[in-house]
Amino acid sequence: MNEVFCPPRSALYSLEPIGVGTASVESLTSFFCRLAVTHCVSSTDLLHRISETCGWAAPPKNFWKDTNLSGMGDVAERYASALSEMTSVQRLDLLTLRTWRNVIAQRSQAPAKGRWCGPCFEDDLRQGRIPYFRLAWDVGDVDICAKHGVRLMFACPHCGRTNARNNAAYVVPGWCCYCGASLGGFREAPSSATPAETWKAAQVGQLLAAQASLFSVPDRGAMIEGILKLVEQLDRGESARFARRIGLNKSSVHYWFKQGGVPTLAAHMRIASQTGVSLKELLLGAIGGTVATDRGSPSLAKLYPAYKKRASPRQHHIANIQAQMDEAGPPDVNASVREAARRLKLHPRQLYRLENEKARVIGAKWREDQRDRSEQHRLAAFRVIQAAVEDILSRGKAPNLREVQQLVPREVLGGVRGVVTMIQEAARKVADSRPATLP
Repeated sequence: MNEVFCPPRSALYSLEPIGVGTASVESLTSFFCRLAVTHCVSSTDLLHRISETCGWAAPPKNFWKDTNLSGMGDVAERYASALSEMTSVQRLDLLTLRTWRNVIAQRSQAPAKGRWCGPCFEDDLRQGRIPYFRLAWDVGDVDICAKHGVRLMFACPHCGRTNARNNAAYVVPGWCCYCGASLGGFREAPSSATPAETWKAAQVGQLLAAQASLFSVPDRGAMIEGILKLVEQLDRGESARFARRIGLNKSSVHYWFKQGGVPTLAAHMRIASQTGVSLKELLLGAIGGTVATDRGSPSLAKLYPAYKKRASPRQHHIANIQAQMDEAGPPDVNASVREAARRLKLHPRQLYRLENEKARVIGAKWREDQRDRSEQHRLAAFRVIQAAVEDILSRGKAPNLREVQQLVPREVLGGVRGVVTMIQEAARKVADSRPATLP
């Protein structure tokens, strides 16, 4: 007798995710909302059911505002794992960005509001598909729909309310949470996307489409090795030149290479656009032998309009600097190394590097002069305090800080340290100078 295989029963309906393996893959937020609709319960009720099953604390009232189910954080992993177990649907982590957690910093920008593409919802209804939220809409560095070339919306085209996508107890993807109208269409004429915005959306789309075909989670070590290869090929191994190429501080690049840091998605976009590699190749560390930087990638100014190109480093003529230092003669003028560098239009570190001996002499003389000034000021303050102590003792009072403050100007006391000690020393000196009284 042949045995009939019967799949195990699941606690929740085995809902099929949409678009897995494509750039239009569904987000875990959308899957969760559709699952609640399938069971004819509110999102809050489904959250409580999952929490009770997994032994978690009850979710807060503003769950959707504080939680990103589709991101790279631990919350996304927990809910993807819990929903996979309760629905018997495998690999729900593909509906999140957890795949890239080792190669993209989790502090990468996330959208502040729930966004969507109106034409995508219209296409779903026109073609008889169930409307759903795309994972690409929850990527903060993407502002447009790669398929339709229009900017993502965050306000209902009918009632104008924001956060109208999934900010409600009952959420039906594709319909406004406030007025119930379709989120397809536009309130105003749609604005077209720039080539740079289209490039960013296309790069992220390739990334999301590749998630389902990966055999392992991308490794940070392979990603860093790929970036080091780009630095070697394009900038002769100089990380400072590479940082200038991608428009970031060299400390950021040093943080990646030396301190175990991970670039944000925006930083990866900068690297990909200025090196000619794709975002997918960069994150997987699949850098070829020769890199061609002219693949039609947008410039940094177009990719990030707020970017200001850093000025090229000044070329200093050592002979001219040495001549100016010689003309100044010995450092008999009281000036610090910082002031001397300012006069030569240099950074103090550059002055030490170019004229180390003379910079050290200037620094030593400046410190000596400061010590002399401090000692002279202290002696002058002590004389004033001693006179005040003599006056206080002559009036039969005990010399203390309160009495001295009434006689000595504030600028004198404020410029020295250890005023109480100086008062005590002045009192002893005055007492020693007085003749001893006969019994």
